[in-house]
Amino acid sequence: MVLDIEQDEGFQRREWRLQRSGTALLVLVVVAALAGLLGTGPVSWTERESADGIATVAFDSITHHEADDSITLTFGPEAVSGGTVTVDLTGTWPGGVDVQGVSPEPAEQRAVPGGIALEFAVEDADRVEVTMGFRAQEYGPLHGEVTVAGRSVSFSQFVLP
Repeated sequence: MVLDIEQDEGFQRREWRLQRSGTALLVLVVVAALAGLLGTGPVSWTERESADGIATVAFDSITHHEADDSITLTFGPEAVSGGTVTVDLTGTWPGGVDVQGVSPEPAEQRAVPGGIALEFAVEDADRVEVTMGFRAQEYGPLHGEVTVAGRSVSFSQFVLP
């Protein structure tokens, strides 16, 4: 006895091709995520430095809305004036994030046009490192500019859902 089953071989080939394409797309998404193209990872981590090297900003160029993240600001001895370092942080970044904490704690914090100014008391004038923990509150690109001792460093982050 022979069963007579109708098959559409063209449809079956198209379905297999679509399955392979879907599998390849899923593998690409996983690889992109592991690399940091969709958030924190080796491709996302970057540093920006002023032309003279006095100020450096280290950050993830891609972050997620409401996810805990941080940036690190590093300043050379030339940034210290009278035992303090005054940092202006301007652009869309300060208004687009909720700062969770600053370490070390600033001695003074005040609003400046387009952002905030932080003043840190410095004991060791060799190198000053400030870490700011934050959560992004807006989607899309956020741009910031760090100014210390008249030198500026610009940085950008892209906020994903």
